[in-house]
Amino acid sequence: MSLFGSMRGTAWVVWCPDLGSTKEDGKRIFAYSAESAAKDWAEWSDSSSADYSIVGGSPAEVVVAEDRNGAPEYRFTVSGESCPVYQARSIQTSVSSRSAGTDEQGGS
Repeated sequence: MSLFGSMRGTAWVVWCPDLGSTKEDGKRIFAYSAESAAKDWAEWSDSSSADYSIVGGSPAEVVVAEDRNGAPEYRFTVSGESCPVYQARSIQTSVSSRSAGTDEQGGS
């Protein structure tokens, strides 16, 4: 094992029985806890399917186990929410030489 292996966390296997998955075809994820592995799986599942059903309001039940024989299994319901992100960009105009956001006295 690599000296840096512990920096990535523990290897977990995550699968969703409702989608027909079993431990044998589960997704291997490195995380520091079973809960983190479940959340990482949800993000991976949504982005790989491109329909974003979990973040769209359809929670999924998953099973998480360390990637080793005889490891206990943990069950989680994963859900998500969409968080809008907004940006603003300055528009350069030739009407005024003043920078955006300043008033006539030069303050902001």
